[in-house]
Amino acid sequence: MKIGDLARESGLTERMLRHYEELGIIVPRRSSKGTRHYSSQDVEIARLAHHLRELDVPLDTISAIAVERRAHSTGDASGAAVGELLEQLAQHLAEKAEKSLALHRVICEASRVVRSCRGCENEPGHSTCPDCPMNDAVEDNPVAAMIWQEREKA
Repeated sequence: MKIGDLARESGLTERMLRHYEELGIIVPRRSSKGTRHYSSQDVEIARLAHHLRELDVPLDTISAIAVERRAHSTGDASGAAVGELLEQLAQHLAEKAEKSLALHRVICEASRVVRSCRGCENEPGHSTCPDCPMNDAVEDNPVAAMIWQEREKA
């Protein structure tokens, strides 16, 4: 497939795909006349690179993983180097996942407390709804605190 096809299949722009190629992330085959030909594997690699970017993995990290093997003359050397890069990436993603899960728990708890307000006829606020569960939730839940903070009246 040509770059336009790759763009449609991957959901990325041609410009981004060319940038990925410049960085060595995507390595298309070339015809005898130099025309780039992309494969279904290139689609998957482009999608993977985009997904990693969505997870805030730097492009230079993605590029390093893609090109590192080619920088070594033995499997031993490339295996060690690529293995180290992959371990660093795995650690980065594990830390990000841990933070995401912790935040997910806080959001779910705030959502549970907010749902308890359904059917309440009081005006939302510390002084107008003194028995509201949100009053207690703000002590331990920063999302609840963000929602429940009082605004000064002008």
